[in-house]
Amino acid sequence: MNLINVKNISFFLSSVLCLLCSALILTGCATTEDVNRTQYDTNLLKTEVRDIKEKISSPLQKEKLDVLDKKLQELQGTQESTSKTVSDLMIQFQSLTAEFRILTGRFEESRYYADKNSAGMKEEKERLTAQLKDLELSIDDLKKRITLTEKALSGSMKDEKGSTEISKPSEEKKVTDEEKLAAGTEKVQETEKKNEENQDAQNAEDKTKAPKQDVKDVYLAGYQAFKDGKTADARAKLTSVIKDYPENEYSDNSRFWIAESYYKEGNYEDAILTYEELMKKNPKSDKVPGAMLKQGLSFYALKDNRTGRIILEKLIEQFPNSEQAQTAKKKIGKPAPSKKK
Repeated sequence: MNLINVKNISFFLSSVLCLLCSALILTGCATTEDVNRTQYDTNLLKTEVRDIKEKISSPLQKEKLDVLDKKLQELQGTQESTSKTVSDLMIQFQSLTAEFRILTGRFEESRYYADKNSAGMKEEKERLTAQLKDLELSIDDLKKRITLTEKALSGSMKDEKGSTEISKPSEEKKVTDEEKLAAGTEKVQETEKKNEENQDAQNAEDKTKAPKQDVKDVYLAGYQAFKDGKTADARAKLTSVIKDYPENEYSDNSRFWIAESYYKEGNYEDAILTYEELMKKNPKSDKVPGAMLKQGLSFYALKDNRTGRIILEKLIEQFPNSEQAQTAKKKIGKPAPSKKK
């Protein structure tokens, strides 16, 4: 082998060595595949150097090749170190990924419980608001009863005063004119009889002119009867609210509680009809979602699952954010839509 070939081989090996050094400089952003490729190229070069050493006989050339071989070994050591660094980085990356997933899971769990607690607080607030409204209605009812009692007491006192004024002249007459006692007694009896007739006529007139009971009082009485478990009595009073008074602010509630009384008794057919009447005559009432839910459940109770499901699906479509819709989803096994993150 001549000197030119040796120089060419030396130049070739030097170029490859420079390329490998450049690759090592860029290992900060190298992938595992790049590191493996570099390892392969290094092993290939070592094989070629070994083959060249076997073909070269000059000591000087062998010395140069030994230097190159030594540099290749150093390069291989550096490459192995780099490969280990990349492996360590991959392990750290995988560890961080696992920790990130764990933290994400904990965050989702915390958010779930936060949303659940928020829903519970909202339900409790609505329950307390309903109780407060019932208390206000009860207080108004008590005030009216106190007013009526005061009027009745005032009327009794006036009657007693009038009786005293009538009897006083009679006693005077008895003391001052004993001789006309018989005639006076007869006259007093006639007067008392006349007064009694007038009083009876006045009472009849008062009954005729008695003011009609307030619709609010009738509704409260019916609602209280329902809460006490007196479903038949509750229906009678609540039906009076609808029949004896024009359409009023308590009509929708009355229809709802009438339907609820049937539902409570297990009379699901009449409950379904009454819920339907509420939805047709009071379509904007806040009782409509509850009526739709109970109507669907009534069909389920009658083993008509198909109709019950149709009504509950309609409830979910029309009132998707209502509590009744969430209950309907659980009944038909339809999952609630996931919240946007």
